[in-house]
Amino acid sequence: MIPFLFTPLGRYVALGAIVVAVAGGLYWKIRSDTLAYAEARRAQIELERVRNAIRAGDAVDVDPGSLRNPDRFNRD
Repeated sequence: MIPFLFTPLGRYVALGAIVVAVAGGLYWKIRSDTLAYAEARRAQIELERVRNAIRAGDAVDVDPGSLRNPDRFNRD
């Protein structure tokens, strides 16, 4: 196998193998980074939704005495 790498054809085969290995490594790295970014973004969106829900829940008037306060809706 080693003597084959010293032939002109063997050099091209070795160079091709190196190029394929580097391209595969780049693909793997980019894909894993993209998946990690997507997961972090999804968690950020979920956290923002929870914060908005908590904020909206805190803004509700839950005082029992305000149950009979008039509002803008007319009910007959």
